[in-house]
Amino acid sequence: MLNFGLFKRGETIAVALSGGKDSVCLFDLLLSKREELEITVKAINVDHGIRGETSGRDSLFVKNLCEKNGIPLFFRKVDCPGYSAANGLSAEEGARALRYKVFNEAIDSGFCDRVATAHHAGDRAETVLFNLFRGTSPLGIVGINDATSDGRIIRPILGAEREQINAYIKEHKLDYVDDETNFQTDYTRNFIRLEVLPLIKQRFPEAEKSILRFADTALDDEKYLRSLAEKSLTEKYGEVSFPADLPKPIFMRSATLAMKKLGIKKDYEKIHLESAYSLKDAENGKSVTLPKSVVAVKDYGKITFYKKAEKIDFEKPFSLGDFDFQGKTYRFEIVGNCNVKRIDNRLIADFMKIPQGAMLRTRKPGDTFEKFGGGTKKLKEYFIDKKIPERERDKILLLAKDEKVFIICGIEISDAIKVDKTTKNVLQCSIYDRH
Repeated sequence: MLNFGLFKRGETIAVALSGGKDSVCLFDLLLSKREELEITVKAINVDHGIRGETSGRDSLFVKNLCEKNGIPLFFRKVDCPGYSAANGLSAEEGARALRYKVFNEAIDSGFCDRVATAHHAGDRAETVLFNLFRGTSPLGIVGINDATSDGRIIRPILGAEREQINAYIKEHKLDYVDDETNFQTDYTRNFIRLEVLPLIKQRFPEAEKSILRFADTALDDEKYLRSLAEKSLTEKYGEVSFPADLPKPIFMRSATLAMKKLGIKKDYEKIHLESAYSLKDAENGKSVTLPKSVVAVKDYGKITFYKKAEKIDFEKPFSLGDFDFQGKTYRFEIVGNCNVKRIDNRLIADFMKIPQGAMLRTRKPGDTFEKFGGGTKKLKEYFIDKKIPERERDKILLLAKDEKVFIICGIEISDAIKVDKTTKNVLQCSIYDRH
């Protein structure tokens, strides 16, 4: 019944102990196997503030059970009704969110290394149906995994059937408490468990097992497609990109991963993924806005996700020395005469050719640039030729006088200030990541 592969030698596992049949079963199992597993067992109990005195009764049962077995208990009382109302959640959603907050608090405080919940095969089958009925992605069809993606929450008896748990409780004569809300069918999951599944099983006795076999197949497919999506991602400067020509199943997963990396955890819908997919064959520079100020843009054969930032307006008189801008340190220094050669990505220019009153600033409408080697262009056109995305252009530091740009820092100098055999003072422009 117990998945031994989920445990690591020497770790501390806290059982999410509600006092109900399932969690008491898991608690007793871990106590009986702790020496074999070489783990320390503790417990966590959350009073959701929903059921008044009976909720307190259950927490007292858990407290007594832990004391009887000499097990440390991490207890928290929360205001589920108030939290759910304030965040627009159902009572079920609010309770789950608060439980997981407490679980993470217990881990972060050092009380335990991980938390074990008593989800079982029946819970997983219910979740598959719940997600399917309300509309879900293939990932939702998988139902519940045996561990969260970060590994902080594990579900060691996820493969156990309800009948096995009942038999274990009976065999070991374990006391437990019943949460009366588990029998109220106005809760969606209870409705599925108490009315939908029993009705289905009258016609299809093996329905629950069939649902789980289907979920396992979906999980295998999902793991493979997700691995391809993860390999497609490139992260740079806080942006996430992947090739625009990916097959749709991988594209959609890549887009989901990109959004999650930028903070869109649960606020996206299929329409957001479809809008990102619409960029696949769009012209370069076409973009769509997603939740939480995230933008997806077609970028020279790639789809790039980034957080929209405020427009940057920066300007200061040019001078020698160091200063910081947009997370980087810029250094302007005199390094020699006309015999100096350019090193790696450092730009060199004739210091005396820079006009008085030149400014270090971000771009402005009307800016022009005389390319090294000759030929003047609008700065915007130069950026387009260099395939510099629109969103990056405001982050590039310029040395300019009026509308005439002399240095595009980190990229190129104007032909007007190039070093020649008459140069007495060579100006070097270097850029360093700020630490």
